[in-house]
Amino acid sequence: MDPFNIIINTDKEEIELNIHPEEAGTYKIVYHGALIGEIFLGSDGEKWKALTADELQPGGFPVYEYDETSGHQDILLDEEMVQEIGRKIAR
Repeated sequence: MDPFNIIINTDKEEIELNIHPEEAGTYKIVYHGALIGEIFLGSDGEKWKALTADELQPGGFPVYEYDETSGHQDILLDEEMVQEIGRKIAR
């Protein structure tokens, strides 16, 4: 499967993320060319789980680091965001 984009809503704004499908049903989450993390469907088949970029080997992507001066969003893979990303991927 080829990479694709999704848009998620945060408290502040809409964010466009680039999703890179990987083997075994995992998806790398990329924002402005840098890796945020990876999500996958949990063993229960209902709830999405996440690994942060720090827990992964970036595989050619720089790791996303928030910089207040960049104008980009501070993105944390919290439970709510992971589930929203998972719902968008499942569509």
